[in-house]
Amino acid sequence: MLKPYKRAELAFEELREIGADGRNSTTWVVNDVQLGAEIVMKTIAKAQLRDVSEFFDEAKSLYATAHQNVVQIHYACEDADNVYIAMPFYRRGSVKGIMEAAHLTTREIIRLGCQLLSGLHNIHSKGLIHFDIKPDNILLSNRGEAMLSDFGLAKQVHLGVAVPNGLYIRMAPPEATGQPPFDLRFDIYQVGLTLYRMAIGNDAFNFQFARFTQGGGLDVATLAAEIQAGTFPDRQAFHEHVPMRLRRVITKCLEPDPDARFSSALAVANALAAVDDSLDWRLEKGVVNKMWTKNEAGTQKCFVVNQDGSTEFTTTAAGGQPRRKRDLCRPRMTRRDIEGVLRQN
Repeated sequence: MLKPYKRAELAFEELREIGADGRNSTTWVVNDVQLGAEIVMKTIAKAQLRDVSEFFDEAKSLYATAHQNVVQIHYACEDADNVYIAMPFYRRGSVKGIMEAAHLTTREIIRLGCQLLSGLHNIHSKGLIHFDIKPDNILLSNRGEAMLSDFGLAKQVHLGVAVPNGLYIRMAPPEATGQPPFDLRFDIYQVGLTLYRMAIGNDAFNFQFARFTQGGGLDVATLAAEIQAGTFPDRQAFHEHVPMRLRRVITKCLEPDPDARFSSALAVANALAAVDDSLDWRLEKGVVNKMWTKNEAGTQKCFVVNQDGSTEFTTTAAGGQPRRKRDLCRPRMTRRDIEGVLRQN
């Protein structure tokens, strides 16, 4: 005998919008009246969907991937006009948010990157390809751990490959300009591009991307050609404090040829975990000259490269006055010299 579904009412109050850059969706912090709690509600109008079940595919994907580094869902539902996915509200925001506030240290990139890759390995092991890995879609748990979110483009693989419903060329690998299907190395490229943005900063990445948007429109053909050639993003744009081993991990993820990339999320995580130098220098934002700082056992170190090429290196013990390290205060240093100072001090 056919058993009809039971219908129930849901009441929530929209408090503030926190995202509208997904695929025809909006994301709000809402007050769930029944729970008496603030949660996140992702909403999409049914009129924008070819098939309502496609939207619920995201909910099923999230529900099937229970993992500490993957955002979970509370529930999925619909009304006459919209469909909804309810998720926890993480007050720390996203990796994109912390990137906009400050440059990340190498240690922070490794920690967040390995957590992201742990979540990605989990979804790959469940037969899913994410297709939309970017700083906006990496949330921070209440403990500050990276959590992969937004499975709106995720697809189940068949014979190792899958076809997404749509792609964003800004974060797409070279093969995206061709014909699908794609395999999990699509995600590996996007991990590399995410790590790249974490390493150079969003401002520098957006400056590179702006070359393709002059005149108000996006020059898709030129952008696609540079992605295929491996000239976008610029593999030479790393700051001096980014260690060579980390640069090699990132550039291998970004190889235009999928066969030359890492073959799995675990392989990337293992390579990332092996990075062991220049871990704690932070490039400061909002200063005219290049300035790096770090705290080591209570002593604040500061290294400045002025616009004229001269350098200043000072150390300041707790409660003390800055002391110049004379051999590192020079009228000029080469880039290699600067990298050496940051690696050895």
